[in-house]
Amino acid sequence: MEGEFRFLLLTPVKEVASCSCDAVNLWEKEDTAGHGGGSIGIRRGHLPAVIALAENGPLRVTLAGKTCFSGKVHGGFARIEPGSVTVLTPAAEVTTDD
Repeated sequence: MEGEFRFLLLTPVKEVASCSCDAVNLWEKEDTAGHGGGSIGIRRGHLPAVIALAENGPLRVTLAGKTCFSGKVHGGFARIEPGSVTVLTPAAEVTTDD
């Protein structure tokens, strides 16, 4: 559907979550000078980027206003591309909402 893109959550051990979504919310890591950090929202059309993620940062993935996955990621990176968001993290805690 229009506005949807692919979300993938990976740890070194396994694929934790994968779905089609229209929004991803993550928590960006603050740099060593104390700049940046905070919530980042990603929708289709976001510029390509690689973002360092905060330790114990919240995660929320939605489709049509309903939560597909939520939880926490324990650091790592988010790679944003035109049709996808891939989160690479050492560990994640995820719940699936029906």
